[in-house]
Amino acid sequence: MATTIRLKRVGAKKAASYRIIVTDQREGTSGPSIERLGLYNPRTEPSLVRINAARTLHWLNEGAKPSDTVRSLLRKTGLWQQFHDGVDPASLETAIVEIGPPPGRRGTSRRPMPKPEAPPEPEAPPEPEAPPEPEAEAKPEADPRAEAAADSDAADGDDADD
Repeated sequence: MATTIRLKRVGAKKAASYRIIVTDQREGTSGPSIERLGLYNPRTEPSLVRINAARTLHWLNEGAKPSDTVRSLLRKTGLWQQFHDGVDPASLETAIVEIGPPPGRRGTSRRPMPKPEAPPEPEAPPEPEAPPEPEAEAKPEADPRAEAAADSDAADGDDADD
């Protein structure tokens, strides 16, 4: 059977991560996977690669051909060199090979950090108001209706005296 080791995209829109899988070469990209070998998350800083080394070497020894991207990931993890050196998968000390951010920093992302909002500028303390200037002998304004009423009373009083 002609097999290939390739990436399968998973994750939400604009938040891609990938599974490293073994699939039948004749099935195409939408075919079922034979085995899941690991994962690759390029969105962390540095990129996270976790591969089952024993199973990957087993499939490479069986004749599976890695895609270009998977081959570069195997080079970064050192598995490609082990494959060329003829390392037996059963003799591996650790089954899982992992490179990437330290365990406490799994959530690191390459997305730009939002800029912190500028703190509001402190308002200047209010200046003490000057006392209002006294108006020069302000006359109280007379109500025109009151004046009209006073005129009518005065007119009525004139007629009463006669």
